[in-house]
Amino acid sequence: MKLRLMIVFALFANAVYGQSDGDNALLDSAKVLFNKSSEISREDAGHYYSGIASLLTEVVKLAPDNAEARYFLAYTYSRINSYDAESLINVSLDLTLKSSEQLEKVNKLTPRYTGEIIALDPYVKISAEWGSMAMRFLYNNKRDSAVWAFKEGQKRGGYSKYVLELNKKVLDACSKNAILMTCGDNSTMPLWFLQVVDGYRKDVAVVDADMLNSTWYPSYLSKNDIVKFDMPQQDTDTVSHIVWTDSLITIGDFAWTVKPTYYDYYLLRGDRLFLSILKQNKFKKDIYFTIGYVDRLKLGLNDYISPMVVVDKFVAKGKTEAVYANYKKSIESTLSLSRYLNINSTDEIRLFGFFRFILLQRISYYMDMGDMEKAKELLSIHDKYAQEEKLPYKSDYENRLIKYFRHRL
Repeated sequence: MKLRLMIVFALFANAVYGQSDGDNALLDSAKVLFNKSSEISREDAGHYYSGIASLLTEVVKLAPDNAEARYFLAYTYSRINSYDAESLINVSLDLTLKSSEQLEKVNKLTPRYTGEIIALDPYVKISAEWGSMAMRFLYNNKRDSAVWAFKEGQKRGGYSKYVLELNKKVLDACSKNAILMTCGDNSTMPLWFLQVVDGYRKDVAVVDADMLNSTWYPSYLSKNDIVKFDMPQQDTDTVSHIVWTDSLITIGDFAWTVKPTYYDYYLLRGDRLFLSILKQNKFKKDIYFTIGYVDRLKLGLNDYISPMVVVDKFVAKGKTEAVYANYKKSIESTLSLSRYLNINSTDEIRLFGFFRFILLQRISYYMDMGDMEKAKELLSIHDKYAQEEKLPYKSDYENRLIKYFRHRL
């Protein structure tokens, strides 16, 4: 009923304000509805998003060059196609194409999209759409079709050179047969692309923590021998969230406290399955986490995770700092990828900005330690690959910091 009322209001606004203002009224109404979608149940999601799609289709008819309307329409098609990780393996090619085509149009209209961002910029969202399609094919043992889907996504503007080269470094940072924990389309999909399309570092087990909450993904991991659990498949299929209090977990010689991960009261299905992977593995294979991995999903291992520039690594003895020579080599190799950056992709620029910021932090560290030689070496790397004249800083703090470094050094 609420959806119908909002649609009536939007159409009324269109009639009252005329065609020139009507597209804005419709778009505003659609955005309000979209941003309230978290209140909608999975059962109602299809009808709910279909209503939003009707509004946005009308906006596009009235204003074909409205990039923001097309961006929201793409996301709406995406939500109809796959509301969450549970429905990912049921995505349709028709809706994937509809979403992708709108995103491609956004990139043509405004190569640097400046409208409201829902989660991912248009370039990275194209990768996510086709990555989901590829996963459906993989789930159904159609590997050739999965390769086609990944390549189609790349052809249409996803899977950029920068993203793929960076994720090669992510995989290269992992030891042989390691387990790499990821969370989120923007970190998982490029890794899948590299392993499926290029056959790159297939020895590394890539596990998406968000997808562990679905009913299909754990069995997919088991059947394809990606990782093993310490429970039979019938249990991985049915395990659910449980009430949880702080509990000491011991695996071999290592013990740590696992706290509730949800509202300080529950351990979710995905958390229990990650814990099951850890118990089965017994830390025989190294465990890594992608950059940006959500802290609450680390099951209390935060104090045992050491940064390695492009990944974080679990170390039972506690956090350690990378040897300077290794750090210098890794950060220089990572920042050298600036030559591949799509400066119109806000997600790529943000990711590059993260690596540049941790370089600033390390320069500051060596200056505080009085090791000006190392600080100068790192500053030279900054100026070779990440100079602010070519890639401006967005924060005054970072601008002031780099000027201060140059003044001191």
